[in-house]
Amino acid sequence: MTQRFTHNCHVKPGLGQLCLAVAGCITMAAFLPHRCLAEDILVEDCYVSPLNDVDVPAEAQGVIRILKVDEGHTVVSGETLATIDDREAQINKDLAKIELEKAAEQAANDVRIRYAREDAKVSASELDAARTANQRQPGTFGEAEMRKMRLQLSRSTLGIEQAELDQKDYIYARESNKVKLRAAEEEIGRRNIEAPFAGVIVDIQTHKGEWVNPGDPLLRLVQMDRLSIDGFLNVKEDRGRVQNGMPVIATVDTGAEKLETRGKVSFISPLVQAGGNFRVRVEVENTKKNGQWMLRPGLPATFRIPVQ
Repeated sequence: MTQRFTHNCHVKPGLGQLCLAVAGCITMAAFLPHRCLAEDILVEDCYVSPLNDVDVPAEAQGVIRILKVDEGHTVVSGETLATIDDREAQINKDLAKIELEKAAEQAANDVRIRYAREDAKVSASELDAARTANQRQPGTFGEAEMRKMRLQLSRSTLGIEQAELDQKDYIYARESNKVKLRAAEEEIGRRNIEAPFAGVIVDIQTHKGEWVNPGDPLLRLVQMDRLSIDGFLNVKEDRGRVQNGMPVIATVDTGAEKLETRGKVSFISPLVQAGGNFRVRVEVENTKKNGQWMLRPGLPATFRIPVQ
């Protein structure tokens, strides 16, 4: 005869229902999004803008002698765009060089100091000789002559000090002329208009032969290799979720297609506008295809900030 043993489980009232509920939640979690997980931030209704868009100004007064670029020209940072007449500035530079050379020679010349020192030695020697002679033979040199010798020695000693002061003046003049030369070179440099950053010339606002004054716009330069997209987030929903440097995935509608590019958050405005919105700026990379930039300022865009 086989003996069977039966183990009776005693379950507290309500525990079975709780187990079923937990099991159901676990099963549903496999198919439904978990509410505790952070959702990505999607920002819509944005537009692409250039990071740098400037009217390059004239920095000096004069006539435009050279204009090296035209609309659509791609330039690199530091490239010469135009030149304002610098002939007078070049003459001033040459004069400053001559004055500097003269001052440098005078500053290096210590003949006056050496002469003053030798003159003082002679005066001191003559006075000592006169004193010795009077000791051997009183009255050899009268009081008037001795007074003249002492005066000559004082004059020679002061001559050393004056020569040293004159030498300092020559050194100061040399340094002053160095500054004048740098100023002349700076004046020439201000007449050489350079690109402040790499970009594309989109508008020429002056022409060769025209007179310009400091501050007059010469041309418009737009940076194209990196662009920005500004959007707005809500302070109640998104405060603390976005930080500078966070990665961004942007989608730009070119009209013919939607292009995706990556970037990062570069600016979070500390100002909150009406309705509780604050501005966020992201920077994205731009690329070329067949010699043309794929993304252009003014195109509509959206961007997504993945939140871990």
